[in-house]
Amino acid sequence: MVIRPRRLVALLLVLATGPGCATAHRQGRQEAERGNWDLAVARFTRALQGDPDNIRYKLDLENAKVQASRFHYAEAKKHLAADDLDRAADELDIATKYDPANRSASDDLLLVRERIRKREAERQERADFDALKARAQATRIPVPVLSPRSPVPVVIKYTDASLEKILESLGKLAGVNILFDEGYRDKKDTVNLTGVTFQEALDQITFTNRLFYKVLDQNTLIVVPESRQKRNAYEELMLQTFYLQNAEVTETANLVKGLAAIQKVQPNQALGAITVVGSSDQLAIAQRIIESNDKARGEVVIEVQILNVNRTRAKEYGLRLSNYGASVEFSPSGNPDEISGGLTRVRAHLLSSINLADFVVKIPSEIFARFLQSESSTRILASPRLRAAEGKKATLRIGEEVPVPVTTFSTVNTGGSTFAPATSFQYRNVGVNLDVTPRVSASGDITLEVTAEFSLIGEGTSVGDSGTLPTFLTRNVSGTLRLRDGETTLIGGLLQQSETDSLTGVLGLQSIPVLNKVFTNRSKEAVDTEILISITPHIVRSPKLTEEDMVPLGIGTQEIPRVRGARPPLFGPEPPPEPEPPEPGPPAAAPAAPEETPPEALPPASPRQARPAPSSAPARGTTPRPPAEAPAAPDEAAAPAEAPAVPPPAAPAPRPSPPPPAEGRPVTVLFSPPEAAMKVGERGGLGIVVVGARDLQSVEVVLAFDPALVEVVEVAPGSLLTLDGQPVGSEKTMEAGRARARFSRAVGATGSGAIVSVSLKGLKPGNGLIAIESLVLSRAGGTDRPAPPAPGRVVVGP
Repeated sequence: MVIRPRRLVALLLVLATGPGCATAHRQGRQEAERGNWDLAVARFTRALQGDPDNIRYKLDLENAKVQASRFHYAEAKKHLAADDLDRAADELDIATKYDPANRSASDDLLLVRERIRKREAERQERADFDALKARAQATRIPVPVLSPRSPVPVVIKYTDASLEKILESLGKLAGVNILFDEGYRDKKDTVNLTGVTFQEALDQITFTNRLFYKVLDQNTLIVVPESRQKRNAYEELMLQTFYLQNAEVTETANLVKGLAAIQKVQPNQALGAITVVGSSDQLAIAQRIIESNDKARGEVVIEVQILNVNRTRAKEYGLRLSNYGASVEFSPSGNPDEISGGLTRVRAHLLSSINLADFVVKIPSEIFARFLQSESSTRILASPRLRAAEGKKATLRIGEEVPVPVTTFSTVNTGGSTFAPATSFQYRNVGVNLDVTPRVSASGDITLEVTAEFSLIGEGTSVGDSGTLPTFLTRNVSGTLRLRDGETTLIGGLLQQSETDSLTGVLGLQSIPVLNKVFTNRSKEAVDTEILISITPHIVRSPKLTEEDMVPLGIGTQEIPRVRGARPPLFGPEPPPEPEPPEPGPPAAAPAAPEETPPEALPPASPRQARPAPSSAPARGTTPRPPAEAPAAPDEAAAPAEAPAVPPPAAPAPRPSPPPPAEGRPVTVLFSPPEAAMKVGERGGLGIVVVGARDLQSVEVVLAFDPALVEVVEVAPGSLLTLDGQPVGSEKTMEAGRARARFSRAVGATGSGAIVSVSLKGLKPGNGLIAIESLVLSRAGGTDRPAPPAPGRVVVGP
C-alpha cells in the first residue's frame, strides 16, 4: 500500500493532536466531576480547539459553561448577603460571560453596578463635605435687606432737635422710608456725624438712644425701642442644623446652650447633629463654638517593648549517697517470700539455731560526688504596637486567664435564718496587663497615662473546705509621662528575688568542719526577675488648630449679643457695574452742562429709586460732588419740622469742604508691629495692616527676606479677611528668600485691619529686614497697588 505525502502529513497531524485532545477532554470530565467548572471549561475549550468538529466536545463545553455560570451566580449571592458589592459584581460578570442567556445574572449585575455607583457617589459627597459646608456658609442669610443705595458718606449735624426728625432726615438722604413702632417716644437729641455711611450713622444714633431697627422690605425699615419683649417680637429667628464630625453630640449641645445662651438646642445622637433655633447672631456664636470644638481627635501609635529578664544562679557540691538510710532485716533462709508485711515467717524448731548469719544489713551502695555551678539569663521580649485615639484607653493583655472562685452567701428561710453559699468563678488575666491613655497637645507633646501590671501564679493556699485556692504575685506601676514624638522612655526597677538553700548528708557530719564539705550535698539556687518597659509614641494625627480658632470673637454685650458679619449688610449687593464711557476729549470740548447745574440743586432720590454710586475720581471737566449733608439747625433752636432732606442750592458764601469720599481716599499699608524679635529656633510674627480698604476681595503679596537669618514658616490671611467668618481661599509658594501668597474671598471686606499674618522662625543670631516686593489689592471696581511700606525689622537673639 502506497501512502501519498499529503495523506501522510494529515495522518501525522491526527496522531499528534488526537491523543492531546482526548487527554484534555478526559481531564475536563474529571474536573467536572469534582465541581471545578472553571478548569473544566478550560480543558474542554482546549479539546475543542484541537478537534473543532467533535460534537461531544461541543456539548460538554456548553454544559460546563452553563454549570460554571450557575456556580459563579451562587457565589455572587453569597457576596451580596455579606454586602461585598465589588466581589459580587465580579462574580456576576463572570457568570454572564460564561452564559449570556443567564438573565438572572445579567439583571442582578445591573442592579449591583447601580448600587456601587450610588455608594461611590455617597463617598464622594462625604469627601466633599468641607466644600459643601463652605458653600452653605456663603449662602445669603434669608432676611430682608434694603435695595442698593449710594454708599457715599453723609454729614449730619443737629443740635437739640427732634430725634424723629433726625431719623427721617437721615432716611431721606439714603432714600429709605423710616417707620416707628407704637411704643416709640420722641425726644430731643444732638447729632454731629461727619464722614460716615448711612448704616454707621443709623447704628450710632439708635445705639445711643437705646433703639434698634429692623428692615421690613427693600425700601422701608422700622425703629423700635430697645427691650427684651420688643426683641422677641421683631427679631428674626432661624433654624440651622450642625453636623458634627468628631465631637460628642451631647457635650457640644450643652456647651452651645451654656455659652451662647440659646434655649432651643436639640441634639440628635443617631445622626451626630445639633439643631439650633435662634437669631443670626446666636447662630454665629454657636457656629464658632462648634467649629472650635469639633476637631479630629489626635491619634498615636505606641511602640511598647516589654522585657522580662530572669537571672538564675545554682550551685551544688559535696557527696550525695543514693540512700542515706540503713536497715537490718531478719532472713534465716534467704527466701524473699518469707518476709511479708514487715514480718518474717520462721518455723519454731529453727529459733534455737538463730545467729548473726540470719540477719541482712542494708547500707547505701552508691556515692555521688557533685561539684556543679550554673548561671542562666533568659530574656522574654514582647514588642506590640498599639494605636489609640486621644483620650481613649488602649489595653494590652499578654498571658492567661485563671478562674478565681467567688463565694457569696444568701439568706434562705427554712423556719430560721440560714445562709446558703453560692460559688461563681471570675477570670483574672495573669501575665502582662498594660493600659495606656494618650493625649496630644497642639504643640506636639504627647501625654501618656500608663498603668502596668505584671502578675504570676503563686502557690495554692488551702482555705477550709473550699479546697486549694490560687494566689498571685503581682507588681504594679502607674504614672503619667510627657514625651515628644519619637522619644523613648524606659521604665525599670520591678524586681523579684528568691533564694533556695538545701542540705543533704549523714546526720551529724554537717556540723563537723571539712567533713561537712565533703560528705554532704549542698544545693543553692538564686532567681532574680526584672521587668523593663520601653515606650515610644509616634503621632499619627494631631489636633488641627488654625489661627482663627485662637482669635477672639466679639459677641456684643451681655444684654444684646451681636457678631460682626453675622447679619447681612443693610443694603443688598450692588448691581453689576456699567461699562465705562470712552474717555472724553480735551476740556474745551467737554459739555458744560454739569458745570452749570450744581449737584446741590438736584432733586433728592426717590425712596424706591436706587442712586448710582459715584466713581472714585471725578470725570474731566466736571466738578467733584461732595457727600450729602443734612441741614444743620441753629445752635439756639431745634431744626424746624419742615427741614428739607437735601440742602438748597449752594450759597455764595464759602463753606468748608467736607472730607473726600471713602472710595477716593488712598489705601495705606504698614507692618504691625514694625519689629519682630525672637530667639534661634523660636517663632515670631509680623502683620501687614491696611487702612481704608473697601470691598477688598483678594490680596496678592510677595515678601523678600534673608533666608540665612529667618525662615518664613506660614503666611496666613489676616483678621480683616477672616473676622466675619467668610471662607477665604489660599495659594502659597515658598522659595529661598521669597514668599508669595494670594488670598481671595467671595464677599468684599471693608475697613482697616490685618490682611496678611506672617510667622517667622529664627535660624541664626543677627538683624535683618523683611520687605514687600509686590502688593496688589483687588476689589469689585478694580485693583489698587498701594505704595509699599518701610521694611519690617527682624531681630534674632541667641
